[in-house]
Amino acid sequence: MESEPAFVEVLTDEEIAVLARPGGIVVSPYLTTLEDGQVELARRTAYRSLLARGVVDPPTPEAVGRALDARDGSVDLPVRQDVLTVMTLRRSARAVVAVARTTSLTQDFWYAHLVEDVLLIEQVSGDGLHRFALAHDHQLADLVVDAAMAPEAGDAAGEPVPLEVDPQDPTPPTAVSEALGEALVRSDVVVRYVGDQDPPLLGMFTGPGGCWLVTARPGSTPVAEPLAAEELRRRIHDLVGQARAEVNTLARG
Repeated sequence: MESEPAFVEVLTDEEIAVLARPGGIVVSPYLTTLEDGQVELARRTAYRSLLARGVVDPPTPEAVGRALDARDGSVDLPVRQDVLTVMTLRRSARAVVAVARTTSLTQDFWYAHLVEDVLLIEQVSGDGLHRFALAHDHQLADLVVDAAMAPEAGDAAGEPVPLEVDPQDPTPPTAVSEALGEALVRSDVVVRYVGDQDPPLLGMFTGPGGCWLVTARPGSTPVAEPLAAEELRRRIHDLVGQARAEVNTLARG
């Protein structure tokens, strides 16, 4: 039996904003609700909390000087080793598998940062808490399946169902919502590489009543394709397998 990912730390949006440089694909659900002035206040408060807990030490004069030159709002801080490892892995990932999940009650986000044979798992709640864990890269496909699909996903059959609304809208077609009811899970799975412009994406609706994969072809209306749960798992494994192969190629290069 595969071991569970090893829990490392929980950090808030504003603590991440102190520890990591701006940019990246990971969302900040809490910070995005604040005005610019409130964001800076939240970052200052987070810095004081990190300092009090021994996660960071005050910056050196040299670090302050570099921050003034960079003018990007960041400053290099001495960081406790376990948290420094998390931030380094997060920054060094050659690829990231991102899952945005929506249910009838919640929305959250899940990321797997691939760094050679190590995975940094980052789960972000709707209120901006980032839960970090470590895993092996060969666990990636199964972890993505667990993150993206409803736990008791069933099989669907029949004809594809047109999506008459924006495919980014989490609301499913009526036929799908009737089959899944309150058990509906909407997930969008995307693999991002550094500098990519057209990342591969899987959109899906899953639940005990079946699985539907959202597909779109140029010039046509997107459709929700009914699938057996095992077939959807296979397609997720294929997508993730491509990401692992790409990362392994980059590592050898």
